[in-house]
Amino acid sequence: MFDIVQKNKTLVQIVLGLVALGLVIGAGVTGYSAMGGADGALVKVDGKSITEYDVQQATNGQPISNEMRPMVVEQLVQQRLVLAAADKLRLNPSTTQLQQAIAQIDAFHENGKFSAKRYQEMLAAQQMSPAMFEQRVRESIAARTLLGAYSVTNIVPQTTLARMARLVGERREVQATVLAPSTYVGQVAVSADEIKKYYDGHASEFKAPEMVRVEYVMLSRQQIAAQLPVSDADIQQYFETHRAELLGEQRDVAHILFEVPKDAKPDAKAKVRAEAEKVLAELKANPGRFAELAKQYSKDPGSAANGGELGVFGADASLVPPFKEAMFKLPKGQLSDLVETQFGFHIIRVNDIQAKSTFEQVKPQIVAKLQGEKAESQYRSQAQAFSELVYQKADSLKPAADEFKLPVQQSGWITRQGAQDAQLNNPKLAEAVFSDDVLKGKHNSEAVEVAPDVLVSARILEHKPAQQTPLETVRGDIEQRLKLEKATKLAAEAGAKQLAALQAGQAVELPWQPSRPVARLGEQGIDSATLGAIFHAPAGKLPAYVGKDVPGAGYVIYKVVAEIPAPPVSDEMALRMRQDVARTYGQVEVAKYIDDLKKSFKVEYRKAPADAGNPVE
Repeated sequence: MFDIVQKNKTLVQIVLGLVALGLVIGAGVTGYSAMGGADGALVKVDGKSITEYDVQQATNGQPISNEMRPMVVEQLVQQRLVLAAADKLRLNPSTTQLQQAIAQIDAFHENGKFSAKRYQEMLAAQQMSPAMFEQRVRESIAARTLLGAYSVTNIVPQTTLARMARLVGERREVQATVLAPSTYVGQVAVSADEIKKYYDGHASEFKAPEMVRVEYVMLSRQQIAAQLPVSDADIQQYFETHRAELLGEQRDVAHILFEVPKDAKPDAKAKVRAEAEKVLAELKANPGRFAELAKQYSKDPGSAANGGELGVFGADASLVPPFKEAMFKLPKGQLSDLVETQFGFHIIRVNDIQAKSTFEQVKPQIVAKLQGEKAESQYRSQAQAFSELVYQKADSLKPAADEFKLPVQQSGWITRQGAQDAQLNNPKLAEAVFSDDVLKGKHNSEAVEVAPDVLVSARILEHKPAQQTPLETVRGDIEQRLKLEKATKLAAEAGAKQLAALQAGQAVELPWQPSRPVARLGEQGIDSATLGAIFHAPAGKLPAYVGKDVPGAGYVIYKVVAEIPAPPVSDEMALRMRQDVARTYGQVEVAKYIDDLKKSFKVEYRKAPADAGNPVE
């Protein structure tokens, strides 16, 4: 999300490690297993282990997919190799260099100067000690010293830049026509034998999964809290202690960000402002289009997709001053003029203003807060007793229901993949109710935490084994599927014939869509192969025709009607292109260098037991 809360990008980059140094994850990451070695190492680099803890640190503790995990591990391997090489070359920064680097980080500044107090506060917010952070900075400086030359020593030939500018800037004007399968559905028929053959050949697709219904009891901290009394004296004391935060005004805010890079020149900034003013005028004429235009124009990746919605902020929110000042001046539902911040230009709208509350209005909130605090210890003790009771009295849920005054509830159908009831849709509970002890032994399940501070124990009411869905039940679905397959084939055949006729110079009447320009580097809705064919059409022999069978859409024929030459390249664009190409060259050189480092420093990828053998280096 666009970080309206003031955080410094430099700080974030350093804290996250060396990803920004141009380290490249190579293809073919092999030999890695999440099981690790006996000592917990996933990989060893120069004798030093990379563990699961390191992976968690690198991903900020966020869960990652099995596909992403090897890439994260490989990134850590590359970092360790670079640091090992830097250490071997004695590139460790001096204390003075370290101090200067930290002092230059804007996030630690107050009134334009480094603030030790702010330094401590920022690190505490990141749950990082000064020693840990300083070590990260040392590593960053050492790595940049080692790898920095690769990004600045590459000389890009002028001919390369000229060719790149021409290729990047060139466009083609095209028209398209689509032969949709729906047009051909009426021309096809499906026999009973075809339906039966498809049903038999895809039997697993028409199999109802094994299912159970259960009765269950649920113990939660929220239930306990709701039954606890809170005295008026406690309520009043809490109110007096937290008066400011309880009564403060809250504003529900949305915005559209027109991003201006820090190094943008005046003409580039003016261009962004002009676009922002145009959108603002559209919004003033039609305020109801705010969400639509936010999705179209906003450069805030976190809020744009949500129609620009940022959420609710109070007076104590850490927002950039111009944004905060404008936000608190706006009446409900009104648009701001353009607000300029360090991120660019904003159009702000206040969706709602929650007026300052009274004691009576916040009293229920205070009661719930105090009840929750009191329920903490009671829930822990009751959770232990609940877990023991459903285990000891495994033939019925009634003892637990009576002891803790809980209702015995009944569920909808549960499969091994999940439950109809949202509060029971938990993989651990599904695993428990399908266990032999519960399913065959007819016992209570163990107490399963289905949500934070919510325990459930269940027992089987009804069981349905997996079974084949009768053909008659799915006959209509299969018929429609087969018709669509045949219609898609007819559309592709017709499209290919019409394309061949067009390419042979024959006149073919087709409903062409209005022409539009397409760019070489990528165009929404056109795959790279088709785009390549569009640009390979000889400019001197237009119109030219390109066809493609597009899954889900039909057969698409593109008519290339004109070449649009690349516009002249400005000095600013030429400089940016030169930097981009040099950076790309540098990353290639870094990748080669890291491959060489793997020959100089031993890298051991731990394999799973089934694949045990010599370490892969």
